[in-house]
Amino acid sequence: MDIKELQRIIEEVVISMMDKKHKRLLLVHSHTTISKKQVDVLQSYCHVEEWQANETTSPTQLFYDAIVFLEVDQAFIVSSAQGLPTTPAALYLSELLVSNQTAILIPNEKLSAVVTAKEPNPYMKMLLHHIERLKEFGCDIQLFAQLIRFLKQQEEPARSTIVANYLTAEMLQSYKGQRLTLPAHTKLTALAQEMIQEKGMTIQRY
Repeated sequence: MDIKELQRIIEEVVISMMDKKHKRLLLVHSHTTISKKQVDVLQSYCHVEEWQANETTSPTQLFYDAIVFLEVDQAFIVSSAQGLPTTPAALYLSELLVSNQTAILIPNEKLSAVVTAKEPNPYMKMLLHHIERLKEFGCDIQLFAQLIRFLKQQEEPARSTIVANYLTAEMLQSYKGQRLTLPAHTKLTALAQEMIQEKGMTIQRY
């Protein structure tokens, strides 16, 4: 390991320790119009870095919460499931799987139709078989919308509860989440109701 590589590792560790609030994703994609838009969307939810095919040292999952492959197509799925990588990105995935690391694969539009098909035909079933093989190897196949929903959920408290007879606007001012759990007997003041509507919050009773 040379000095530059050691310095890079130290910087990654420091950054990771400084900010644990936001997830860090390493994105692997082919820089298509769609994948670039997906990168922009993901940047609003977490820290993202983009993998470069010409990197001499492949990044590991040590510094990232997840490694995500965007706009994965049929050729990528089939070749990766068979252990015959045909692109730098597929080769990188094979390196991850050989070292027992996991990855999230986001299928493109055509492959998404296969994944969500209610009555897959024989050809689709063949592709689904390869997808299942990749799951066995350690890959998680998700639609892009599913990944976004997961990241949104991570931003909010899993269960935020206020126990009081009355809920006032002052009590809501510092509240950051979008979902709030309240006892059945808790009443809302008029200003609190207005603030809830303005914030688009969801109230759940128990």
